[in-house]
Amino acid sequence: MDQDRRGRRRQPDQERGLRPLHPPLPEQWTSRPLRLAMSEADWSRLDRLAQQAAREVPTQARAYGLAITRLMDNAPEPPPPGPLDWLDWERRKTLRLLMPGAHGPPGADRP
Repeated sequence: MDQDRRGRRRQPDQERGLRPLHPPLPEQWTSRPLRLAMSEADWSRLDRLAQQAAREVPTQARAYGLAITRLMDNAPEPPPPGPLDWLDWERRKTLRLLMPGAHGPPGADRP
């Protein structure tokens, strides 16, 4: 039996690397590294949510993902985006000043 550079045993039919340590992700799932910063109290809350979710999924990463997904499901829907950039807003403001009442109610185009 051969060994790799780290001294781990390799099976004869193993061409490269070792078998994955985690089960494959379901279809339509993606794994990404994520860096978050928040207070210790908020981390404790997220850890508790992940511990509750850990009963339903096979890995810790999926438990945190499930906890965050549930938080997003319960969050209010974000408002629609404003103008694409400040130039759009400036153009609308200029038109509103030049032709009052012709471009919707006041404040409708504010970011």
